[in-house]
Amino acid sequence: MTKRAILLEALASTPADVERLTRALDETAAVWRPEPDSWSCRDVLNHLCRMELLYLAHLRRILAENEPSLPALHSAVSRAADEAAWATRDIMQLAEQFRMKRATTLTFLQGLPPAAWQRAAFHEGEGRMTLRFFVQDLVNHDIEHTNQLVEIQQRRRASLKSQASAALLSGGMGE
Repeated sequence: MTKRAILLEALASTPADVERLTRALDETAAVWRPEPDSWSCRDVLNHLCRMELLYLAHLRRILAENEPSLPALHSAVSRAADEAAWATRDIMQLAEQFRMKRATTLTFLQGLPPAAWQRAAFHEGEGRMTLRFFVQDLVNHDIEHTNQLVEIQQRRRASLKSQASAALLSGGMGE
């Protein structure tokens, strides 16, 4: 299996992972944050949708231009911008939006000849990079944020368990 095929397979698997990690979340769970300034699961999906558009724009520029200069992706995105862009969608709508956006990215990448994966760009923070490296970066971004979804949910379960224990203890003390 080629490196391209492995990367494409990894990209194709992420929407199912996101859906599996979020399908049981009600709106309260979707917007729960471990700390006031931390991300919720909804924030993560907002971010994934926004970043998918930006990654695809970078990939298209790499093909359309001769070694374009590309800004760092995260410098163009803030959580506030993500929230404003996708604020009216529930968590499952966001998961579906991400799935559709990823399908567009995959269609684009699957149609490229092998030589296109070696086209280069100058990345603001990383220097000269090939399209293949940008795709690897997108896979890494997926892993980071699917792990974040797991962590947020683990922290919420721990918080709920702690609250339930505290309620039992305080209820038992009053008898």
